Amino acid sequence: MTALKTSIWAEALIRRARLGGAFAYLRTHGDDDAGAVFIKVSLMNGKARVLAPERDEDCRRIWVDQSTGAEPEEQAEARLSSAQRLDPDLWVIEIEDPQGRDFLHRDERPRQLPRTPDCTVEK
Repeated sequence: MTALKTSIWAEALIRRARLGGAFAYLRTHGDDDAGAVFIKVSLMNGKARVLAPERDEDCRRIWVDQSTGAEPEEQAEARLSSAQRLDPDLWVIEIEDPQGRDFLHRDERPRQLPRTPDCTVEK
């Protein structure tokens, strides 16, 4: 199965968030075809969550909350800065929503990763 281009996926998430009444925008544009995406969900009260992609035991992409729930914005920004130093092709989407919604599809919702799978991603 061919993966959806990152640019198309990112545009769709931003559109879903905007249609849902949140403010969403692309903060950092990474590699169009295969750059990893981090999502920052700002609660508009000085707190935020950072979501990062991982692979589950069946090698499907899932989202893992990098923070332990809502954390101070400064900590969320530090997580993003660290990730961007390690991966210059990283995309960052920011969603500003007081309800803390991430606008991911149900099968993509953040969860705890049980183990590190051995996945090979086709391009």
